[in-house]
Amino acid sequence: MARTRKTTAEVVDLLHNGKRLPTAAEVENHAIRFYPRHWLNRWDESMPGIPPILQSGETDSKGRLALSRGDLFALGTKVKNAQDSINFYVAVCSWGAGAKARDIYRRIPTLSEPDVGEKLLGGIMLAQDPNVEAEDAYRSFWTRKQYRLKGLGPAFFTKLLYFAAGHTHNQKMRHLILDKKVATSIGWPDRAWWTPSEYGDYLELINNVMEHLPEAERSDCLEMRLFKP
Repeated sequence: MARTRKTTAEVVDLLHNGKRLPTAAEVENHAIRFYPRHWLNRWDESMPGIPPILQSGETDSKGRLALSRGDLFALGTKVKNAQDSINFYVAVCSWGAGAKARDIYRRIPTLSEPDVGEKLLGGIMLAQDPNVEAEDAYRSFWTRKQYRLKGLGPAFFTKLLYFAAGHTHNQKMRHLILDKKVATSIGWPDRAWWTPSEYGDYLELINNVMEHLPEAERSDCLEMRLFKP
């Protein structure tokens, strides 16, 4: 049975009736641990040079590194060239995939795509530009006419857009993560490849919900809460 998209009022009710919203500080500190070796075990000559994120930092006793949303916002501001964009991609995907080797392995084929660094950089630069509409930055990774890459779908490229754009101290953020768990919470169709206009609808919905939740410090507090309703 097809799901029906939730209205603003329904999402407001959902968020009112469940767990409290996370604070902006809790969002910033939302950290994930991953194993650099899951990347390194599959790295080959068809891929760019090994990025610094896999070769720096102190691992825990299990060999894991930790990355928080705050770490990724900071890293996003430093992306200036193709090499930086590869490093950023690996960091964001590590945060998104976590400790499961299988989920990391699914992110690796993208790095063998032609001009992968330049294509990642193109989309990231659009996300960083406040004069570019969010739908246009999303479209750049969505369409083959621009920067679409094999194996990089909306669940992960919206993470790139979100962290690259940053929060810039605004309550309503220019980009937010959209994945199947968030989509399920708001009653969207059970698929993983949303159109640019649907992404725009999603951002509009969250911003409308913000108007009814004065306790929400930032719109990504809602996204994080919708991921685990």
